[in-house]
Amino acid sequence: MNSSISTTIPNEIGELAAESIREITMQAARRSNISTFAETESPLSWTALADGGWDLIGVLEDGEGATLRDLVEVARVWGETCIPLPFIPSIMAKRHSQRARESDGPVTVALPNPSSPRGYSYIPFGHVDGITIALGLGRGADELIAVPPGSDDELGLMNRAIEGPVASALSPAAAREYAVVLAAEASGAAKRLLAEGVAFVKERQQFGKPIGSFQAVKHILANALIDVELAETAVISASFEEQNAFRNALFAVDRSIQAAEGVIQSHGGLGFTWEMGLHFYLRQMLMARELISGLSALNA
Repeated sequence: MNSSISTTIPNEIGELAAESIREITMQAARRSNISTFAETESPLSWTALADGGWDLIGVLEDGEGATLRDLVEVARVWGETCIPLPFIPSIMAKRHSQRARESDGPVTVALPNPSSPRGYSYIPFGHVDGITIALGLGRGADELIAVPPGSDDELGLMNRAIEGPVASALSPAAAREYAVVLAAEASGAAKRLLAEGVAFVKERQQFGKPIGSFQAVKHILANALIDVELAETAVISASFEEQNAFRNALFAVDRSIQAAEGVIQSHGGLGFTWEMGLHFYLRQMLMARELISGLSALNA
Protein backbone atom coordinates (compact mmCIF):
# COMPACT_ATOMS: atom_id res chain seq x y z
CA MET A 1 0.00 0.00 0.00
CA ASN A 2 1.36 3.42 -0.94
CA SER A 3 1.42 5.56 2.18
CA SER A 4 2.51 8.76 0.41
CA ILE A 5 0.03 11.62 0.49
CA SER A 6 -0.32 14.09 -2.35
CA THR A 7 -0.66 17.70 -1.26
CA THR A 8 -0.88 21.08 -2.95
CA ILE A 9 0.29 23.13 0.02
CA PRO A 10 3.83 24.54 0.10
CA ASN A 11 6.59 23.00 2.15
CA GLU A 12 7.72 24.55 5.42
CA ILE A 13 10.42 26.52 3.63
CA GLY A 14 7.81 28.10 1.36
CA GLU A 15 5.44 28.95 4.19
CA LEU A 16 8.15 30.47 6.38
CA ALA A 17 9.68 32.43 3.51
CA ALA A 18 6.30 33.80 2.44
CA GLU A 19 5.47 34.81 6.00
CA SER A 20 8.81 36.57 6.40
CA ILE A 21 8.54 38.37 3.07
CA ARG A 22 5.04 39.53 4.01
CA GLU A 23 6.34 41.00 7.26
CA ILE A 24 9.25 42.71 5.49
CA THR A 25 7.16 44.22 2.71
CA MET A 26 4.25 45.28 4.90
CA GLN A 27 6.58 46.98 7.34
CA ALA A 28 8.35 48.78 4.49
CA ALA A 29 5.20 49.87 2.66
CA ARG A 30 3.25 50.57 5.87
CA ARG A 31 -0.03 50.22 3.95
CA SER A 32 1.00 53.19 1.80
CA ASN A 33 -0.87 53.74 -1.43
CA ILE A 34 1.14 52.26 -4.26
CA SER A 35 1.11 55.60 -6.09
CA THR A 36 3.38 57.05 -3.38
CA PHE A 37 6.32 54.89 -4.46
CA ALA A 38 5.38 53.65 -7.94
CA GLU A 39 7.60 56.16 -9.71
CA THR A 40 9.96 57.09 -6.90
CA GLU A 41 12.43 55.29 -4.66
CA SER A 42 11.39 51.88 -3.37
CA PRO A 43 10.25 51.88 0.28
CA LEU A 44 12.34 48.73 0.73
CA SER A 45 16.07 48.53 0.08
CA TRP A 46 17.75 45.71 -1.80
CA THR A 47 20.09 45.30 1.17
CA ALA A 48 17.16 44.40 3.41
CA LEU A 49 16.43 41.42 1.15
CA ALA A 50 20.00 40.40 0.36
CA ASP A 51 21.20 40.54 3.97
CA GLY A 52 18.54 38.00 4.85
CA GLY A 53 19.54 35.79 1.93
CA TRP A 54 16.04 36.00 0.45
CA ASP A 55 17.38 36.37 -3.09
CA LEU A 56 18.82 32.86 -2.68
CA ILE A 57 15.57 31.24 -1.52
CA GLY A 58 15.19 29.42 -4.83
CA VAL A 59 18.67 27.90 -4.96
CA LEU A 60 18.75 24.11 -5.11
CA GLU A 61 21.64 22.16 -3.58
CA ASP A 62 21.91 18.51 -4.56
CA GLY A 63 18.29 18.68 -5.67
CA GLU A 64 17.14 19.91 -2.27
CA GLY A 65 15.59 23.28 -1.52
CA ALA A 66 12.53 25.32 -2.36
CA THR A 67 10.11 23.72 -4.82
CA LEU A 68 8.28 25.66 -7.50
CA ARG A 69 5.20 25.48 -5.27
CA ASP A 70 7.22 27.18 -2.53
CA LEU A 71 8.28 29.94 -4.91
CA VAL A 72 4.65 30.40 -5.94
CA GLU A 73 3.79 31.13 -2.32
CA VAL A 74 6.59 33.69 -2.05
CA ALA A 75 5.71 35.35 -5.37
CA ARG A 76 2.04 35.67 -4.42
CA VAL A 77 3.02 37.54 -1.27
CA TRP A 78 5.46 39.72 -3.18
CA GLY A 79 2.75 40.59 -5.69
CA GLU A 80 0.48 41.90 -2.94
CA THR A 81 2.68 44.94 -2.33
CA CYS A 82 4.15 45.31 -5.82
CA ILE A 83 7.33 46.89 -4.44
CA PRO A 84 9.63 48.02 -7.29
CA LEU A 85 12.66 45.84 -6.56
CA PRO A 86 14.22 43.06 -8.71
CA PHE A 87 13.34 40.35 -6.19
CA ILE A 88 11.58 37.89 -8.50
CA PRO A 89 14.10 38.17 -11.38
CA SER A 90 16.96 37.67 -8.91
CA ILE A 91 15.34 34.61 -7.35
CA MET A 92 14.87 32.99 -10.74
CA ALA A 93 18.30 33.95 -12.07
CA LYS A 94 20.06 32.63 -8.97
CA ARG A 95 18.01 29.46 -9.03
CA HIS A 96 19.17 28.57 -12.54
CA SER A 97 22.58 30.27 -12.91
CA GLN A 98 25.76 29.58 -10.93
CA ARG A 99 27.26 32.93 -11.96
CA ALA A 100 24.15 34.72 -10.75
CA ARG A 101 24.41 32.94 -7.40
CA GLU A 102 27.95 34.24 -7.01
CA SER A 103 26.73 37.83 -7.28
CA ASP A 104 25.83 39.69 -4.09
CA GLY A 105 23.80 42.21 -6.05
CA PRO A 106 20.51 41.99 -7.92
CA VAL A 107 20.43 40.02 -11.17
CA THR A 108 17.84 40.23 -13.91
CA VAL A 109 16.99 38.30 -17.07
CA ALA A 110 16.45 39.49 -20.65
CA LEU A 111 13.07 37.94 -21.39
CA PRO A 112 11.27 37.39 -24.70
CA ASN A 113 8.40 39.81 -25.19
CA PRO A 114 6.11 39.54 -28.24
CA SER A 115 5.60 43.31 -28.12
CA SER A 116 9.30 44.22 -28.14
CA PRO A 117 11.00 45.36 -31.34
CA ARG A 118 12.71 42.62 -33.34
CA GLY A 119 16.05 41.69 -31.78
CA TYR A 120 15.15 43.25 -28.44
CA SER A 121 14.20 41.66 -25.13
CA TYR A 122 12.41 42.88 -22.04
CA ILE A 123 14.82 43.54 -19.15
CA PRO A 124 12.97 43.94 -15.82
CA PHE A 125 14.65 46.50 -13.56
CA GLY A 126 17.20 47.37 -16.19
CA HIS A 127 17.24 50.88 -14.73
CA VAL A 128 18.36 49.70 -11.28
CA ASP A 129 21.92 50.74 -10.46
CA GLY A 130 24.39 47.89 -10.28
CA ILE A 131 22.09 45.23 -11.68
CA THR A 132 23.48 42.65 -14.12
CA ILE A 133 21.87 40.34 -16.67
CA ALA A 134 22.20 36.56 -16.46
CA LEU A 135 22.75 35.33 -20.00
CA GLY A 136 22.13 31.67 -19.32
CA LEU A 137 19.50 30.08 -17.10
CA GLY A 138 20.15 26.37 -17.45
CA ARG A 139 21.17 26.88 -21.08
CA GLY A 140 23.80 28.79 -23.03
CA ALA A 141 26.71 30.77 -21.59
CA ASP A 142 26.55 31.10 -17.82
CA GLU A 143 27.72 34.70 -17.72
CA LEU A 144 26.68 38.04 -16.25
CA ILE A 145 26.79 41.21 -18.33
CA ALA A 146 25.98 44.86 -17.81
CA VAL A 147 22.64 46.17 -18.98
CA PRO A 148 22.97 47.69 -22.47
CA PRO A 149 21.32 50.97 -23.46
CA GLY A 150 17.70 50.56 -24.47
CA SER A 151 14.26 52.10 -24.54
CA ASP A 152 11.98 52.55 -21.53
CA ASP A 153 9.05 50.25 -20.89
CA GLU A 154 5.85 52.29 -20.65
CA LEU A 155 3.48 49.52 -19.51
CA GLY A 156 4.81 47.77 -16.40
CA LEU A 157 6.00 50.94 -14.70
CA MET A 158 6.80 49.14 -11.44
CA ASN A 159 9.35 46.99 -13.29
CA ARG A 160 11.76 49.86 -14.01
CA ALA A 161 12.40 47.95 -17.22
CA ILE A 162 14.08 48.65 -20.50
CA GLU A 163 13.96 46.91 -23.86
CA GLY A 164 17.47 46.15 -25.03
CA PRO A 165 19.37 44.25 -27.75
CA VAL A 166 20.28 41.21 -25.66
CA ALA A 167 18.55 37.92 -24.89
CA SER A 168 18.99 35.42 -22.09
CA ALA A 169 18.91 31.72 -22.95
CA LEU A 170 16.45 29.80 -20.77
CA SER A 171 16.15 26.05 -20.48
CA PRO A 172 12.62 24.63 -20.79
CA ALA A 173 12.50 24.20 -17.00
CA ALA A 174 13.69 27.75 -16.34
CA ALA A 175 11.19 29.24 -18.82
CA ARG A 176 8.34 27.23 -17.35
CA GLU A 177 9.19 28.12 -13.76
CA TYR A 178 9.62 31.80 -14.58
CA ALA A 179 6.20 31.86 -16.25
CA VAL A 180 4.54 30.23 -13.25
CA VAL A 181 6.17 32.63 -10.79
CA LEU A 182 5.07 35.64 -12.87
CA ALA A 183 1.51 34.31 -12.78
CA ALA A 184 1.75 33.82 -9.03
CA GLU A 185 2.88 37.41 -8.59
CA ALA A 186 -0.12 38.58 -10.64
CA SER A 187 -2.52 36.49 -8.56
CA GLY A 188 -1.11 38.05 -5.40
CA ALA A 189 -1.72 41.51 -6.83
CA ALA A 190 -5.30 40.55 -7.66
CA LYS A 191 -5.86 39.35 -4.10
CA ARG A 192 -4.58 42.66 -2.73
CA LEU A 193 -6.76 44.66 -5.13
CA LEU A 194 -9.85 42.71 -4.11
CA ALA A 195 -9.18 43.43 -0.43
CA GLU A 196 -8.82 47.12 -1.21
CA GLY A 197 -12.01 47.07 -3.26
CA VAL A 198 -14.02 45.47 -0.45
CA ALA A 199 -12.67 48.01 2.05
CA PHE A 200 -13.50 50.88 -0.31
CA VAL A 201 -17.13 49.93 -0.94
CA LYS A 202 -17.72 49.56 2.79
CA GLU A 203 -16.65 53.15 3.38
CA ARG A 204 -17.70 54.99 0.22
CA GLN A 205 -21.25 56.30 0.52
CA GLN A 206 -23.89 57.26 -2.01
CA PHE A 207 -27.50 58.16 -1.24
CA GLY A 208 -26.73 57.90 2.45
CA LYS A 209 -25.49 54.31 2.46
CA PRO A 210 -22.29 52.39 1.65
CA ILE A 211 -22.06 51.58 -2.05
CA GLY A 212 -21.21 48.02 -1.04
CA SER A 213 -24.84 47.57 -0.07
CA PHE A 214 -25.94 47.99 -3.69
CA GLN A 215 -26.58 44.72 -5.49
CA ALA A 216 -24.71 45.71 -8.65
CA VAL A 217 -21.54 46.44 -6.66
CA LYS A 218 -21.92 43.20 -4.71
CA HIS A 219 -22.10 41.26 -7.96
CA ILE A 220 -18.97 42.94 -9.35
CA LEU A 221 -16.89 42.06 -6.31
CA ALA A 222 -18.39 38.59 -5.97
CA ASN A 223 -17.29 37.88 -9.53
CA ALA A 224 -13.87 39.35 -8.73
CA LEU A 225 -13.58 36.96 -5.78
CA ILE A 226 -14.34 34.03 -8.07
CA ASP A 227 -11.65 35.23 -10.48
CA VAL A 228 -9.10 35.59 -7.67
CA GLU A 229 -9.79 32.08 -6.43
CA LEU A 230 -9.61 30.66 -9.95
CA ALA A 231 -6.29 32.44 -10.48
CA GLU A 232 -4.85 31.04 -7.26
CA THR A 233 -6.02 27.53 -8.10
CA ALA A 234 -4.63 27.72 -11.63
CA VAL A 235 -1.21 28.93 -10.57
CA ILE A 236 -0.92 26.21 -7.93
CA SER A 237 -1.87 23.67 -10.58
CA ALA A 238 0.74 25.18 -12.91
CA SER A 239 3.43 24.59 -10.30
CA PHE A 240 2.73 20.84 -10.33
CA GLU A 241 1.64 20.07 -13.90
CA GLU A 242 4.56 20.65 -16.23
CA GLN A 243 2.62 19.82 -19.39
CA ASN A 244 -0.06 22.42 -18.66
CA ALA A 245 2.10 24.97 -16.85
CA PHE A 246 2.00 27.71 -19.49
CA ARG A 247 -1.70 27.24 -20.16
CA ASN A 248 -2.54 27.42 -16.46
CA ALA A 249 -0.22 30.38 -15.93
CA LEU A 250 -1.90 32.35 -18.71
CA PHE A 251 -5.32 31.41 -17.37
CA ALA A 252 -4.29 32.62 -13.91
CA VAL A 253 -3.13 35.96 -15.26
CA ASP A 254 -6.28 36.40 -17.35
CA ARG A 255 -8.42 35.78 -14.27
CA SER A 256 -6.28 38.20 -12.27
CA ILE A 257 -6.76 40.86 -14.93
CA GLN A 258 -10.50 40.30 -14.93
CA ALA A 259 -10.60 40.61 -11.14
CA ALA A 260 -8.57 43.82 -11.30
CA GLU A 261 -10.90 45.32 -13.88
CA GLY A 262 -13.88 44.53 -11.65
CA VAL A 263 -12.26 46.13 -8.62
CA ILE A 264 -11.41 49.24 -10.62
CA GLN A 265 -15.02 49.41 -11.80
CA SER A 266 -16.26 49.18 -8.20
CA HIS A 267 -14.34 52.36 -7.41
CA GLY A 268 -16.28 54.31 -10.02
CA GLY A 269 -14.46 57.26 -11.56
CA LEU A 270 -11.87 57.21 -8.77
CA GLY A 271 -10.67 53.81 -9.91
CA PHE A 272 -9.24 55.29 -13.09
CA THR A 273 -7.28 58.09 -11.43
CA TRP A 274 -3.49 58.06 -11.32
CA GLU A 275 -3.48 58.89 -7.61
CA MET A 276 -5.67 55.94 -6.62
CA GLY A 277 -2.96 53.70 -8.00
CA LEU A 278 -5.06 50.68 -8.95
CA HIS A 279 -3.80 50.80 -12.51
CA PHE A 280 -0.25 50.05 -11.39
CA TYR A 281 -1.32 46.55 -10.34
CA LEU A 282 -3.23 46.08 -13.58
CA ARG A 283 -0.22 47.19 -15.61
CA GLN A 284 1.89 44.55 -13.87
CA MET A 285 -0.63 41.87 -14.76
CA LEU A 286 -0.79 42.95 -18.39
CA MET A 287 2.99 42.90 -18.61
CA ALA A 288 3.09 39.47 -16.98
CA ARG A 289 0.73 38.17 -19.65
CA GLU A 290 3.05 39.45 -22.37
CA LEU A 291 6.09 37.83 -20.79
CA ILE A 292 4.40 34.50 -20.15
CA SER A 293 3.31 34.44 -23.79
CA GLY A 294 6.92 35.07 -24.82
CA LEU A 295 8.26 32.35 -22.52
CA SER A 296 5.63 29.94 -23.79
CA ALA A 297 6.74 30.60 -27.36
CA LEU A 298 10.26 29.49 -26.42
CA ASN A 299 8.91 26.02 -25.73
CA ALA A 300 6.47 25.86 -28.64
